[in-house]
Amino acid sequence: MPQLDIAFFVPQIFWLIVVFATLYIFMAGSAAPKIAGVLKKRQDAIAGDLVEAEKLQVKAESARVLYEKSQSEARSNVAAMVLSKREELKDIAEKEYLKLSNKLTAKADKAQKRIDEAKNKALSEVREVATEVCSEIVLKIAGLKIEVIDVAKVIDANTNASLKGED
Repeated sequence: MPQLDIAFFVPQIFWLIVVFATLYIFMAGSAAPKIAGVLKKRQDAIAGDLVEAEKLQVKAESARVLYEKSQSEARSNVAAMVLSKREELKDIAEKEYLKLSNKLTAKADKAQKRIDEAKNKALSEVREVATEVCSEIVLKIAGLKIEVIDVAKVIDANTNASLKGED
């Protein structure tokens, strides 16, 4: 095998150095700058993306703050509207209650007047009947004829006393 012969070592080492030097020169002149350019473009793109991401993050943060502020304002506006409507409905309910209360009071007063009139009418009729009955009882039992006016006075006195709680 000629590679293992010592006489061929020097030319083999020479050609090894020539081939590697040629490859190194080719790589350093052609491929390495292209690789360096790609790496530089990649680094620039990453840096640009980071700057853009920071800008977008700042915009997103300001949008979030604006959103929270508008949401807070909306909540306070809704709360104010609810309070306003509640007060408005409360006022309407109070007005309706007063209106209905006044109507019912008026009806109750009319009913009480009718009751009082009926009571007074019934009492006067009862007094008349009682006066007549008492006059007839005294006439039949005692045989005395008493004036209707006197009997009415006695009945009125007894009726008023019993209505007041006296005996």
